[in-house]
Amino acid sequence: MIILRKEWTIVFVVYLASVIVILNQFKVPPLMGVLMQQFQVNATVGGFLMSVFALTGIIMALPAAVLLSRFGPRSSGIVGLSCIFAGCIVGATTSTLFILMAGRIIEGVGLSLIAVIAPAVIAMYFRHDKLGLPMGVWATWYPVGSTIAYNISHPITEAFGNWRGSWWFGGILALIALVVYAIVVKKPSAGERYGRASNFTAATPYLAGLKTPQIWLLGFSFLFMMIGSLGFLTWAPTYFREAFGFSQITANSYASLGFLWSVPGGILAGFLLTKTRKQNSILIACAVLSALTYPIGFLVPQAVLVSYLAVIGFITGFTCALIFAMVPVVMGNRALTGLGMGVMAMMQSVANLVATPLFGYITADGRWSQAFLPTVSILIIGVIFTISLAKVKKTVQVR
Repeated sequence: MIILRKEWTIVFVVYLASVIVILNQFKVPPLMGVLMQQFQVNATVGGFLMSVFALTGIIMALPAAVLLSRFGPRSSGIVGLSCIFAGCIVGATTSTLFILMAGRIIEGVGLSLIAVIAPAVIAMYFRHDKLGLPMGVWATWYPVGSTIAYNISHPITEAFGNWRGSWWFGGILALIALVVYAIVVKKPSAGERYGRASNFTAATPYLAGLKTPQIWLLGFSFLFMMIGSLGFLTWAPTYFREAFGFSQITANSYASLGFLWSVPGGILAGFLLTKTRKQNSILIACAVLSALTYPIGFLVPQAVLVSYLAVIGFITGFTCALIFAMVPVVMGNRALTGLGMGVMAMMQSVANLVATPLFGYITADGRWSQAFLPTVSILIIGVIFTISLAKVKKTVQVR
């Protein structure tokens, strides 16, 4: 019988909650064609069904860090998962596009809370030199949840008879995660935590933390890399269906490879981060590799599609794990990890809000090849921010 140490039990539960949040976010792309037909909307409006999920994520990302500090990881996480559950129920019971989008906004509140709370909770239980691996494991929440969503959304819809089945299924999973989280996750005692989890007070330097230039440079690097990544991956199922004649299930399965291969990338990054301090140099290399690979997403022939998706997935997973693990170091004060993750969550939400409708507009009516130059431009900006981050001298050490 395997007994997990307490800190790894926390990682497992937080990871479960995070995966279910992302699964609910990405239940839309595999059903994009179905939803566009159901509500009689074009690709741009259809894209907002995905990206509106991020709207409240932008608004709530930084306040989520304050909520975490004020109310602790347990209460904040319960609120976040409750929002996912409530948003799913609202969406599953509506027949209008407006209410469906409202439900997605409610879910977005849950995403913004969990995206900030989860890594901050993990950071409370691990020393800085041991944080790379658990953070690398947690960083796979995004690809794992996305992969699951891409592969189950369409079968669930067919089994249920319409798209609402995916919303009911997501709501049930969110309820399960809510119960498990409420039972297991507690505020760590002073003797077992490594990051401070004190109540928010005037002594907690939140405003000073927002003035840390490194976190914004890291955030903008993350933003532009995510726009380039999501611009391709959220429209990949539609592209594969139209360009290669795949069935919807096959197209979804292929597209999920871009997320699935992020898992070994994230875990490998977690191992490497415990052995090296050259994080900035590695991040620059990741940004350059993203700029070289993602722009050709809508151009690669079917013969090399599987290999291509493996490469971009691995790069993305490695990059995300690296960025998340860099946040406590960049912030300099472990008490500000939640705030730093709030900045990352905000940037990720902006990417989610922008990427899907933007690339839906660019590639409308089958103009897939036109995405090449915009993607190149976006990712080059990400490289510039990454290089700028490496040039800024660190002035504060992690405590």
